[in-house]
Amino acid sequence: MDVRKKYNLLLPIAGKAQRFLDKGYTMPKPLIMAHTRHVIDWALDSFKTDDCNIIFAVRLDHIHNFSIDELLRDKFGDDIKIVVVDHITDGSVSTCLLAKKYIDNDLPLFIYTPDVTYEPSFDPNSVSKDLDGFLLTFKANSPAHSYVQIDDNGYAVKTAEKEVISQNAAVGVYYYKTGKMFVDYAEEMISKNIRTKNEFYICPMYNLMIRDGLKVGIEQTDKMHVLGTPQELEFFVDYVIPKFGDSPIALACDHSGYELKEIAKKVLEENGLKYIDFGTYINKNCDYNDYVSQAANAVKSKICNFGLAFCRTGQGVNLALNNIKNIRAALIFDDYTAEYSIRHNCANFFSIPSKYVNQETLDRMVKTLVSASFDGGRHMTRMKKTLDVKV
Repeated sequence: MDVRKKYNLLLPIAGKAQRFLDKGYTMPKPLIMAHTRHVIDWALDSFKTDDCNIIFAVRLDHIHNFSIDELLRDKFGDDIKIVVVDHITDGSVSTCLLAKKYIDNDLPLFIYTPDVTYEPSFDPNSVSKDLDGFLLTFKANSPAHSYVQIDDNGYAVKTAEKEVISQNAAVGVYYYKTGKMFVDYAEEMISKNIRTKNEFYICPMYNLMIRDGLKVGIEQTDKMHVLGTPQELEFFVDYVIPKFGDSPIALACDHSGYELKEIAKKVLEENGLKYIDFGTYINKNCDYNDYVSQAANAVKSKICNFGLAFCRTGQGVNLALNNIKNIRAALIFDDYTAEYSIRHNCANFFSIPSKYVNQETLDRMVKTLVSASFDGGRHMTRMKKTLDVKV
């Protein structure tokens, strides 16, 4: 028996993705492989679609050249709707309006721009029925995003595109109480020519709803990764997907860190983790630079995804490591510094002071590193700056 779904879910994936084309990518962005999965798979993992009528808006040339319609049906079922976009539109609102005939006017509508992945997965049933509109947000401060300003009660008072008016940046999940509500406000936006940088964006459309006294709320997500540019996608593949322990851990030390490095081998083995020891191999006076450089090269070349380095204070190996391109070393000495070196700084090498860390603390830190993952979101803004200035 055909069971009527509870929500419309519209996914506009009809962009040209010029930045990817300029970098030599030939596949449509949703079908670019991120590790072993397509971008669209990572994105849809973040949205629970069981109760949704799914509508995709796709480019005509992507159908002709890449059979994207067939691939989407293989992934998400034969009952999805495909809207064919055969021209360059004036923005995401214009693209979404092309799906008007498939939008059930009486059902709530979610619009999801699927070039992100986030945790936990969003459940459409979590949106309060008292709300007329809703945006999923994350903390950020970059003008690359759209933003929502809220009052003391948590309701939106203003939205803006490419303008930082708060720390509440839009993830790309937008809700309207009915499909008709979206269509009406979208058509008003276009008729009044309300553009940002010559395009009709979704986020500023909520200003029309706020003007009419409608309730627009937000919810914050914890971990968020944007896959919208080649740099963001490559960072995600190289540094976010790999987890501590997925591959051997690179080890290095000087004479002051030798004993703790040997203890670390035992700790890693007890936790079921493999390692490669790059020295020093004897407890005699030596320079840490010679050994950490070899371990760092193993991380850079992906023989190892992460490394541990040891010296008396941890500062020496940390300085040496952070002079090496693509190495982001963090000084850690307890559970907290271990956890946030990954969650907020996406470190791939950990400098440990042998004077202050014992076997018990090291074991706790290793367990913490295994379970931690990069939060992304506002912390990715920092990572971009770090990557931009590093030589």
